Amino acid sequence: MKSALFFDIDGTLLDSYHNRQEITPPVLAELKRVQGLGHKVFLSSGRPRNLLSPQVLSPGFDGFVLINGGLVILDGSPVFEERMGYDLARRTVRFLERQGFEYMIVTAEHTYTKPQNQGLIDFFADAHGSIFTFEYDLDEALSSAIKMEALVPVPDRARVTCEVREELGPVISCDGHGGEGTYELYPTAISKAKGIALVLERTGIDVAHSYAFGDGTNDLEMIEYCGCGVAMGNAEDVVKAAADIVCPPVWEDGLVSVMRNLF
Repeated sequence: MKSALFFDIDGTLLDSYHNRQEITPPVLAELKRVQGLGHKVFLSSGRPRNLLSPQVLSPGFDGFVLINGGLVILDGSPVFEERMGYDLARRTVRFLERQGFEYMIVTAEHTYTKPQNQGLIDFFADAHGSIFTFEYDLDEALSSAIKMEALVPVPDRARVTCEVREELGPVISCDGHGGEGTYELYPTAISKAKGIALVLERTGIDVAHSYAFGDGTNDLEMIEYCGCGVAMGNAEDVVKAAADIVCPPVWEDGLVSVMRNLF
């Protein structure tokens, strides 16, 4: 029976905790082996398309659930996009500017930020090429926005999360990068589970034969939704509690052992 496997990137396929930006050869070999058995393998990430490096794409994925489910790509073309909506995006930007945080506006095609946001530029300096568009019409960017990312210091995150919920209402926030990574803001209507449901419908694969692999809170809904949810050993406690299986951490190539056991 053909199955569909959905993999988070940071903290799952990549050891972002130790700034390792390549899929290791043992994990890459397992992905290829599973594909050789006839199963479908997908990326399911908070990343936009322009943050997918050639090395990350090297397994030859069958499709993509990106921007936390806000963008779905199959057969090389977008088949689903869910935007924040202009009003919510505008209020989110105003909130971030009042807080004094550097931020970027993420759309299906572009990642917009101000050229003076050196912290963000430095944070993504290791990305392949330049991911940012600096010259843009703000209203057009807000109309196309799927999510925002901001540099929010770790000590401020609990406070900011409370203020986001009080002021913006339908926006949830999570840190999908771990450690000092960026802080994501996107509407509750967006989720990896929603994107995965569309992929399963399009491919004709039953949810009972779907597998989700992740570590962060933005992986929680897909871990709960899929037929089998796998949490990395480095996953947040709430993700581990929701998972059917907890495998070794990403820095121990935890995906290798769990994939060999499952397939």
